[in-house]
Amino acid sequence: MNKNNAALLSIVSNTSLIIFKLIAGILIGSISVISEAIHSSMDLLASIIAYFSIKKASEAEDEEHPFGHGKFENVSGLIEAILIFFAAGIIIFEAIKRLVLGGNIDSVGPGLLVMFVSAAVNFIISIVLLKIAKETHSIALETDAMHLLTDVYTALGVFIGLLLVKITGLNILDPIFAIIVAILIIKTSIDLIRKSMID
Repeated sequence: MNKNNAALLSIVSNTSLIIFKLIAGILIGSISVISEAIHSSMDLLASIIAYFSIKKASEAEDEEHPFGHGKFENVSGLIEAILIFFAAGIIIFEAIKRLVLGGNIDSVGPGLLVMFVSAAVNFIISIVLLKIAKETHSIALETDAMHLLTDVYTALGVFIGLLLVKITGLNILDPIFAIIVAILIIKTSIDLIRKSMID
């Protein structure tokens, strides 16, 4: 699989998972699941940026770019990292709103299923992307893979949160876990911004 196909695979998987997360989040009324859908939406946008930056970076040298277009991937990585940071801000805002206003989760079952599947799919695809990124020295693809790995951790975090809601009946755990997810996302975005600017 080449870089372009790998980036395209990321777009397709992200799109599918966003749809499932949104449906499950709305059905059960879970802010953490909806937050995961928002996070994945940013990842989808990041994947699209990565796809086009990889295509651009692979173009041959020309008069305006005598050393090629490789830096497009670094710019892409920086933009993606900034997008993730904003996604985390949205999640924190929505979670705090839920903490203040309150709210109940109707049934955690669909949320648990979607989060588990999401974590498994993103783990497999991120490993594939990381392998190809190392083989092709692609910063954009590596950044995309790191986004998906973050999704694995956040999906598992939401999964654990929903499981605790089911066991304890404490709906307040849902927005608390959403905030924890957002903090992890912010850390990843800062790491990616540093990497994009150094490389």
